Amino acid sequence: MEDSIKGLVPHVLSFIINELCKNGFMIAYEKDLSDLKGLIEPDSISPDDFELLEAVDDDVVRVLLGSIDKVIKCSKTYFLINNLDEMEVMENEEYNLLASDNYYTYIIDWESKSYKDLLYNLNAVYFSISQLLYHTTCQIKLDEVEIPEDMYDEFLDKYSDLLRGKINPDDKNISLLYDLIIDLNTDLGDIDKLTD
Repeated sequence: MEDSIKGLVPHVLSFIINELCKNGFMIAYEKDLSDLKGLIEPDSISPDDFELLEAVDDDVVRVLLGSIDKVIKCSKTYFLINNLDEMEVMENEEYNLLASDNYYTYIIDWESKSYKDLLYNLNAVYFSISQLLYHTTCQIKLDEVEIPEDMYDEFLDKYSDLLRGKINPDDKNISLLYDLIIDLNTDLGDIDKLTD
């Protein structure tokens, strides 16, 4: 696998952690952390601020924290199976820029105003994360940063089979990311049950 492809994956996962963390804080700002709303932008909060989120008494925030934990475990596993030096990879600006191109292709800022809107938009957030992860698996499969246009549409055709575990890739990295898509979709199902 090309170094740039190998290196962008942990950065994509890091962007996902930040996105989930940001959504957790935006939800918490509507209730438990309302005193901080407007003082601290959710984008400026890092995953190091988990302790604050862990203190929030909200079941949806707890599910988001569980999702963050799954992404962190996926990232650690990725570093292990690819024998990568975490510091070296995460300090590489080229890998970060490549991952940010992927991230901004799929992740949208929903500008939600209320607690209810934030919960509703989590469906789109999780779906976008799945698209982002699938895009990354296509880059791994093709061993190229730029993927053909038809692969963007391919996701929708394969999504339900992927979630049912019917797609079994030979590549351990693709398999790892597919498993994460499935795990995060399970979390989204848990959120949906909490918000009905």
